[in-house]
Amino acid sequence: MKYIRISSLLIVTALALGACGTEAEPTEELPTIDNATPDGEEKREAGKADAWNWRNDPARFRAEMTYELAKLPESAKAPTPWAANYWPTYEDSINHRWQGKDVFSPAEKYDAAFHGWEAPEGFMDLKPYNASDCTWDAEYYNQLGPVADWTSKHKGNLRARNGVDDDKDGINDEDECQSQVGEIKNEERRDGVETWWGICHAWAPAAVMEAEPLGTVTRNGVTFDVSDQKALLMMDWDRSAAFVVGGRCNEKEVERDPVTGRVNNDECRDLNAGAWHVVVSSLIGLNKRGFVIERTWDYEVWNQPLFGYEVTLNKEITLERAHELLNVDSLNNGDGEEIHGVREGSNAGTGILNLVNGATLPTLDDEVGLDKRAAEAIIAFRAGEDGLLATGDDAKFENLTQLEDASFVGASAFGKLLNYAKDNGFIPMAYAYNEKAVKFVEIRMTTDWITEQSPTKDRTDNIIDRFTRHDNYHYILELDADGKIIGGEWLDTSIAAHPDFVWLPVRAHGGNPKLDIDKVREMVAEGRRNILGDVAEGKLVEASSDVEVAIPDNDSNGASSLVAVAETGKVRTVTIDLNIDHTYRGDLTVKLRHGDVSVPVFDGRSVGNGSEDHVKLTAEVVNGFEGTDAAGDWELIVTDTWAADTGSIKSWKLGLEVE
Repeated sequence: MKYIRISSLLIVTALALGACGTEAEPTEELPTIDNATPDGEEKREAGKADAWNWRNDPARFRAEMTYELAKLPESAKAPTPWAANYWPTYEDSINHRWQGKDVFSPAEKYDAAFHGWEAPEGFMDLKPYNASDCTWDAEYYNQLGPVADWTSKHKGNLRARNGVDDDKDGINDEDECQSQVGEIKNEERRDGVETWWGICHAWAPAAVMEAEPLGTVTRNGVTFDVSDQKALLMMDWDRSAAFVVGGRCNEKEVERDPVTGRVNNDECRDLNAGAWHVVVSSLIGLNKRGFVIERTWDYEVWNQPLFGYEVTLNKEITLERAHELLNVDSLNNGDGEEIHGVREGSNAGTGILNLVNGATLPTLDDEVGLDKRAAEAIIAFRAGEDGLLATGDDAKFENLTQLEDASFVGASAFGKLLNYAKDNGFIPMAYAYNEKAVKFVEIRMTTDWITEQSPTKDRTDNIIDRFTRHDNYHYILELDADGKIIGGEWLDTSIAAHPDFVWLPVRAHGGNPKLDIDKVREMVAEGRRNILGDVAEGKLVEASSDVEVAIPDNDSNGASSLVAVAETGKVRTVTIDLNIDHTYRGDLTVKLRHGDVSVPVFDGRSVGNGSEDHVKLTAEVVNGFEGTDAAGDWELIVTDTWAADTGSIKSWKLGLEVE
């Protein structure tokens, strides 16, 4: 019997993105509920502004997350991703002839090498769409091969030349480049095709998950340079299964609180700073696993591969200091009438009332320093008609207006009472945002990420520092009494400059249906062998286990199987053969761990046929261990987090190419 399952924590997203990030927020394939905690139990705070809600919960990544701040590393690096062009939409994506008008584009090269496409006579004289003057030869697009044709129609600049007024500005496609609407030229040209649109949403996960193309390869007389291979490889990640934390802000302009700088619209206040810290320091710090960030919080979307970080400040602070950093006025947050600079209902007002309703005459006279007549008037009010304290007719001041009515209690008295209340703990201090936070830590973090590069014929792994960039973030972490992170707030410039959302790619879902990704990966592997073979000849090391291990049902600890590798040397590539018997493979997640690196191998919720039986993998490439020492234990971990269906690890084999 099969079951319909709804996960409260797991979000698998098919990222069908149409810009350098996306024109719309990723579509969620699974329903969710609003309750998730660091321990996977109930937690819900109103809005995205305070403690994270379900959209901001790190548990959505379905990876190992640590929430205790003291256990999180303060610096780490994952394997370095590779740089690539984002293949802008207005240039027709991977149809762009980056080597000049007389050299085929990556898409045209693939068609010539693998589809038997031949350029018709006069084809190279035809003019593709020119974004600078909005001119083109229509016959060029009628003669493209299958990969180039699909690319142009689905990933390229078709809307800029289709004869339809897509942006509804009343201007024909041919006249768009001569138009100017308002003060913005580029964004209104090309029928609304903006310059930042492209496929960085495909490059960023590919750069994290795929081996980097390094050398030129020839197929059927066609030369594929490094950037050609990267462009084709990226197309497999044009759609991908991924786990997403955070959300998209779709507004070009947002309203902010004029004092604190916080965005008023909850939807544009992502990503929660606490969730960010947990994700970064758990994935990169503990698992040495890179992922993708959407760096810009606002309308534009720029996906970048993130692989390193360093915490440069980790300092516990008081609630008062937290409020100071957040530009929150802790003492005058009431909304009642203002009496001598203090509002009715404010924390400050409550503190003053707490003081005067419990103080003795010597305290008010000698310690607070009130005029003796004011101190006596306060005590007289509290003593009631019999003039004695601690008797049945005692009274207390219910509000600041009553206090002001006491003789000789004016602005001077209010000032002295407020100062004494501040210094002696009479003012109740409640954190402005997350009511469950009891500890506060100020954090400064510097991150390492990879930027885009112009297309090139040459390898760039040896000059990757040229494409490595850094961001600095400043924020407050909100902790519970056990030191667990339960939320956070961005500070100063980070309020307006922090990631909109972060996502963990799991598996490519393909893009261009006319492109065989296995052929591309074969070219990448050959090019890598041609380059790396000059350094050292790789050797194949295998290790396997035929010991059957039962997979515990509905148990987050899972089943573990170890193989030992005695051979030392630097790992180039890893493949795995896997045989798991199970009656509902959608229940399962599989990861491979070696040393301090943990990499996903299979996730049942990212496959379209999760209700089927068993998991069978043959020579499945596992990226993420490149450069590690092969020697030591390699651990396969299989987890079944749903009840009813059961199974076991039957056998598995590890294949390592070691230099």
